[in-house]
Amino acid sequence: MTTDVRGRRAILVPIDLHGVTRGALETLVRIARHLDRDVLAILLEDARLQRAAELPFAAEISLRGGVESSLQRQQLAHRHSRTCADALRWLRELAHSNRVALRFEDAVGVRWRAALEREGNPDLFFPARQRWLAHLPGRRTGSAAIRRLGAVVAQGDACASLLAATAAMVRGGLAQELYLIGRDPLPAETLRALHHPGLRLRQWTGFRGDADSIEKLICQSPCDLLLLPRSSLQAIAPDHLESALESSGSQIFVVE
Repeated sequence: MTTDVRGRRAILVPIDLHGVTRGALETLVRIARHLDRDVLAILLEDARLQRAAELPFAAEISLRGGVESSLQRQQLAHRHSRTCADALRWLRELAHSNRVALRFEDAVGVRWRAALEREGNPDLFFPARQRWLAHLPGRRTGSAAIRRLGAVVAQGDACASLLAATAAMVRGGLAQELYLIGRDPLPAETLRALHHPGLRLRQWTGFRGDADSIEKLICQSPCDLLLLPRSSLQAIAPDHLESALESSGSQIFVVE
């Protein structure tokens, strides 16, 4: 179901030159269905496409006709177009079959900065880079199943929002194992609300939750999907956060 209806909560997914697997998009759409969210795909053109034409080695003189052409720019533009076309085709199919509203926009930039510029503070979904997935044991690139779901538990409203999203995903049968990551153990009442038949639930306590530990967790997370409250990222410099996302072997879901 593809629509352009505004005003609903959305999950934003940036799609750039590096592409995204169909399995990651299936995970995204299933999350959107269980959280009653739209999906907003941002098709990102890498800024290198603009800079490439200015580099001296990017321009060559064709042997046929002496026509100058920016081969690097053309190759990147073709790859960008093909990557976005594949992702949109998969998203349309998945959104239709899951009855999730889909809209998309074009933008120029990198993933985290482009997400920060969006109005309305949507939830954010960052697929893991495909180059890392092939080298990480236990990571499943072609399936929507989340073997290990991690949730960083903060305090206050951010904690309540994240736990509500986690509970909805667990009830939807999206996860096999749930890791609750925080400084202190959660109350028994909270744990009971997260229990689901067949789910293995574990607590990871002693986590400081400061900017350095959050950045390190993003880079080295053992989880297939990591949920973070948006407030936990505010103290991390955008460039550092972008670098952490590039290094991460996990899919990252940022909950407002």
